[in-house]
Amino acid sequence: MWDPIRTELRNVADKSPLMVWITEPDGYCIYLNQNWYDFTGQQPGAGEGDGWCQAVHVDDQLLALNAFRDATGGQSTYLTEYRLCRRDSQYRWVVAVGHPYFNQDGTLGGYIGSDATPDGMGLARQAAGSVLTPREREVVQWVAQGKTSAEASMIIGISPRTVEQHVQAAMVKLGATNRVQLAVEAARRGEIQI
Repeated sequence: MWDPIRTELRNVADKSPLMVWITEPDGYCIYLNQNWYDFTGQQPGAGEGDGWCQAVHVDDQLLALNAFRDATGGQSTYLTEYRLCRRDSQYRWVVAVGHPYFNQDGTLGGYIGSDATPDGMGLARQAAGSVLTPREREVVQWVAQGKTSAEASMIIGISPRTVEQHVQAAMVKLGATNRVQLAVEAARRGEIQI
């Protein structure tokens, strides 16, 4: 049954030009708007639960699922890129972003997020040999030098929360579980210089 918050989120999602999704607190997908089904060609309802992952390129499925499970475990923002299959069986890079929403009593209600297909996103960085955005590389470079999010934010001129979001996004993309592993992996891949 849909509670008032979810009903309002669904009303907004139905009007969005993006592919929008809503989950339970544990990450179980309970809703995908019609734009998702139009893009992927999945039958309505087929993307619920973990069904959405069936439209994700097989090489990107584990990364997408793990990134989302990590975000739900920490009640933090979900941000990743993956290839999503269109109804014509061609894959397009999408950026998936999800934010937790909370019930009136302060408990986690679930996530609402969207997938977008910016032209060239992912493909341009892949062709250039990089998976991180320029800002993510800048943030990771400061992290590798031992800076905290607060210190890096003052140096770069962005908020500590934004620094942390870039760190989290880079960790997802590079498969790192902590800042040290992130710095090592980024250096190994040539994303940063140590």
